[in-house]
Amino acid sequence: MIKIFAAGVSACLASGAALAQQADTLVLPMQYLGVSQPLYTMALQQRNLNMRGLLPPTEMIQRHGPLITELEVATKSTSPSAPVSASYEQKDAPAPFAAVAGANFEGPGAGMPGFNLTGAPPDTTLAVGPSHVVAWVNSMFAIMTKTGTVLSLANGNTLFTGVGNLCATSNRGDPILQYDRLADRWVMSQFAFNVSGGSPAAPYLQCIAVSTTNNPLGAYHRYTITFDSTTPNGFNDYGKLGIFPDGYYTSYNVFGGTPAGGFTGVALCASDRLKMLVGDPTATTLCAPVTTYGGGGSYLPADVDGSTAPITVAQGNIFARYSIGGASLRLLKLKPNFGAGTATLTDGLGGAPGTYVNIPVGPTTLACNGAGGTCVPQPGTANKLDTLGDRLMYRLAYRNRGGVDSLMVTHSVDPDGSGARAATLRWYEVRSPFAAVPTLFQNANYDPGASSDRWMGSVAMDKMGNMMIGYSVANAAAGVKPSIAVAGRLRTDLRNRMRAEQTLITGGGSQTGTLTRWGDYTTMQIDPADDCTFWFIGQYLAADGTFNWRSRIGSYKFNGCS
Repeated sequence: MIKIFAAGVSACLASGAALAQQADTLVLPMQYLGVSQPLYTMALQQRNLNMRGLLPPTEMIQRHGPLITELEVATKSTSPSAPVSASYEQKDAPAPFAAVAGANFEGPGAGMPGFNLTGAPPDTTLAVGPSHVVAWVNSMFAIMTKTGTVLSLANGNTLFTGVGNLCATSNRGDPILQYDRLADRWVMSQFAFNVSGGSPAAPYLQCIAVSTTNNPLGAYHRYTITFDSTTPNGFNDYGKLGIFPDGYYTSYNVFGGTPAGGFTGVALCASDRLKMLVGDPTATTLCAPVTTYGGGGSYLPADVDGSTAPITVAQGNIFARYSIGGASLRLLKLKPNFGAGTATLTDGLGGAPGTYVNIPVGPTTLACNGAGGTCVPQPGTANKLDTLGDRLMYRLAYRNRGGVDSLMVTHSVDPDGSGARAATLRWYEVRSPFAAVPTLFQNANYDPGASSDRWMGSVAMDKMGNMMIGYSVANAAAGVKPSIAVAGRLRTDLRNRMRAEQTLITGGGSQTGTLTRWGDYTTMQIDPADDCTFWFIGQYLAADGTFNWRSRIGSYKFNGCS
């Protein structure tokens, strides 16, 4: 078993490609690797090789990720902070669940025939198009109908068959994928790297495929990007992707050197979306210099939901993180100029490089009595699960509803300070996020009945303004093994309230042994076919064990949204 110290995503280009520093911008030339065969054809070829034993075995990987400690560095907010807003503690019995359950079927994992378990945690993520659901969970993806029929199941690196680098010859996982609603295309990405002494080693690649049509089973434009192994650059970990009209925006935690060493900062980047959609070989990726911004790392890029464009693109796209020491959300704006090969990272309001907009959220204790780490108890075992409570959880969903624009995001906090409880969900709605002083419209802890632990959340909003959050839930004292649940709210509900919890699937097992990681992220997406249906994927186990994880996919829709 190869033990990798961190889970996430790296960027990928041609081996040996050089980095260029230009006007405080990290310019990453991208190598275009041509158009693939139809994915359905490549998946069948791969299946035949697997059956004949001609593919090399994949490596079982257990990933471990150190918490990104708060680094209160010189960059600071030059904009007025929003008023401090204490969070609402929702502990009473909530109103009845109002959404209607739809699909409920098995995602990639031990419960899907033909799936090859190659590592942990599974990193559950999905994207939804007009007719398909695509779920990618280390280290395979499944293309399915919206009723759960599997049309194709393939290794992640199948997308890069024949490109001749690590994107084709390794299959490390840590995937992220999106349906680009604005272009009616699919974007699929994972990292690739060598291993030395159990740690990632250069070259550090991000492998990105963009479909040539709206059919996820069709052909793809393939690109790679490479990060230099020299500090302060290095291994690009925990990558996240947001779709915005002027670019594909990505964030990474960076660990310097090769083999990868200590945390050296974040890479906040934008890739030339318009060129990548047509397979232009001159596409580039522009990043702010690798360092810490707003106190630390683990940023998320905003990701547009719905068919209405953002209020503005003049400031670029928003990156957000949770400041542990400042008990606040911190927003920076990356504005790329692909023609000039430059990008600026500021508060978007005329501030100096590295400045941010600060949104205080009131006194907060991170999950695990402030440690933000491993503390969720499970029935029948002393092994506890990791909350990843030091960071905001994917996605940072953005929606513009007729001039009312909102950011939604969630993370895990401690429900009782220094008490015995482990984790519950904090969720936010920030309105007017491009303004000098955004409005923290909703800021609440969801802890119904003051019982059970809830973590690994993901939140989104439909076109009517209704919201839903999906997450993992467990209660060791009550014998509830890690399960998947959702909670939602109508736009007309009182602010800061979610309705009653609905179980998507009841877990049948606790994770035993020494495996503490429980996914690195989950995903809540909105169906573009109606802009109303919520789709969620998360992890569960059918029986006690280690490296026997499964995933489950479910959909929900509020009445009155059509």
